Amino acid sequence: MKLKNLKVTVTCVEGPCSRAKAGTVFYVKNARLEIPDGQGVCLFALGSIFAPLIAASVPTDPENNILEITREFQCPDPLAKVIYRIEDMG
Repeated sequence: MKLKNLKVTVTCVEGPCSRAKAGTVFYVKNARLEIPDGQGVCLFALGSIFAPLIAASVPTDPENNILEITREFQCPDPLAKVIYRIEDMG
């Protein structure tokens, strides 16, 4: 099965998060996580967006595509609001 490639960007950090910075980017390519050198991804945040990443990577018709419903997902930390945007790269 051919999977979609995704780009994930930290669009907003509100609060005291030491693991995320606005503008941080990582990719999911053919179900593989690719993190550019010098950047990192918080495991708690990754865990919270893991299911949407899987759903977005599987080809589907537009009405059932999770990215047609929402593209932004939030880290579960109630004190540090971090917003991740998932984009389909094809």
